Amino acid sequence: MATNTTATAEDFSGKLPLRAKVGYGGIGLSTIANTMLTTWQLFFYTTFAGLDVATAGVIIASADILAAFVAPVWGYISDRLYRTKLGRKIGRRRGTILLTIPGLFIFMLIQFYPGMPVWGYAIANFLYWTCNAGVTTIQYVLPSEMTSNSNQRSQLVGLNQITTAVSTITLSMVNTYLFSIWGDDVWTSYFNMALGYATICAILMVITVCTIKERPYDETTDFSKADSDSGTGEKVPAPKRIALVVWNYISTFSVREFRYYLVMYLSQILFRSIRSSFLTYFLIYSLGLDAAGVSLSQGVNFAFGIAFVLFFMWVNNKVGAARAYRYSTIEAIVTFLVIFGLVQIHDEIGPAATATAWIVIQVILNIGLTGVFNACDYCVSFIPDVDEVLTGKRREGQYASINSTIDNIFRSIETVTITTVLSVGGFVQGAESQPQAVADLITNIFVFVPIVFCILGIWASFQLKLNDKNRYILQNEIERLRNGGSKADVDPETKKFVEAVTGYPYEKCWGNNRVINYSHKIETASTAE
Repeated sequence: MATNTTATAEDFSGKLPLRAKVGYGGIGLSTIANTMLTTWQLFFYTTFAGLDVATAGVIIASADILAAFVAPVWGYISDRLYRTKLGRKIGRRRGTILLTIPGLFIFMLIQFYPGMPVWGYAIANFLYWTCNAGVTTIQYVLPSEMTSNSNQRSQLVGLNQITTAVSTITLSMVNTYLFSIWGDDVWTSYFNMALGYATICAILMVITVCTIKERPYDETTDFSKADSDSGTGEKVPAPKRIALVVWNYISTFSVREFRYYLVMYLSQILFRSIRSSFLTYFLIYSLGLDAAGVSLSQGVNFAFGIAFVLFFMWVNNKVGAARAYRYSTIEAIVTFLVIFGLVQIHDEIGPAATATAWIVIQVILNIGLTGVFNACDYCVSFIPDVDEVLTGKRREGQYASINSTIDNIFRSIETVTITTVLSVGGFVQGAESQPQAVADLITNIFVFVPIVFCILGIWASFQLKLNDKNRYILQNEIERLRNGGSKADVDPETKKFVEAVTGYPYEKCWGNNRVINYSHKIETASTAE
């Protein structure tokens, strides 16, 4: 088992060892188990478990939402795991992953075993996604946890996207082969697949634990004094600990740079989600393509995806996350307008030309989709640096856990809102074709709603202050304060920049605030003197 060896500040500024990158990539590959579950869960529930579609849908949807609210708890626990013997011996991030492995394995298998009561499937599904929230939190923690080098962070962000994509296509290929051997009409085929993927997931997680790099136990990763009322590190009572979990979640929104990042993140999540949710409706009812055309376009789109990730790993490192986000979003806006033009002429050019044009446009659009996603993941890896100059602590887990919660909430709201609009607009359920007014509504939602979100994201990207040029100002100031430097000796330009990215007066930075603990006593100018 890997031990939590001491690391110096210099260890985090250079090139990461290959074993650490391989270990991090293992998390992305382990999502093959999630893909198995999301792909075949509903089918198994309704075919072999005896559940009706409505009940199965409620189990899946409710567990996804409820588990999202558990993510901030994982972030809070992971950040503070050095308080425990497990954390001190193994590491706070490694320890978090270890805690999730048994649950992921057991609750995966339960869901592919027939004859369980409804409540059994509901609990198993909720607990599986609860454990998965812990892994996801660490997945987004590690780029900023393992290195302060922007190039290395960019590589880790791209590696995460690539390995996750590889796991998805691998499952499709392997399942096709296994179904040809075992058949797809017996429950044991699905259970055996689940067993295999759960085992692979566990092995990959153990490899990750043994190879990743994380920050050592020091003043910035010890939250004992920050959490306690007196600041002496005494044990925090359970009621206040629960209150602090909520407080730490809410207080992150007070960080200026994080607020604008969230606008960018939500903008790209929502416009990509709309495009994904309405794609089949749009292709069939607006462009007149058939199911085969839909499948072909998706396959071609995936084939180019990995190459685009590699390209944006380079772009992010060269121009920074904000510019890469803007370039990608503008490209997406132009492509959406081209799509609108294709809708206007598809009857004239015919189905074959429409399908060919759509495949080309889909590939071009995927450049923008990949770019905004990659830029956001790269951007968030620098938010913990802003938080550190504000709080004096490394809270990667807290910020990583918020993404999944916000993501699920807003996507649920979006789904309900848009389906309601379709229903009111006259959508005919199960029809081979729709009235022209409905087809136009689908087109307008597919094209123009994403453009609105793109414009909102572009605005937010201009508000970000942190980039690859000035991030050194922040890192140098953090290093100075870590080494005992006085806040009174801050350089005026540095002071101005710190205030711009945190949204706090400089005097209230480096822990002199209530961001971590609502009962913390803030040092005033008179008490400091």
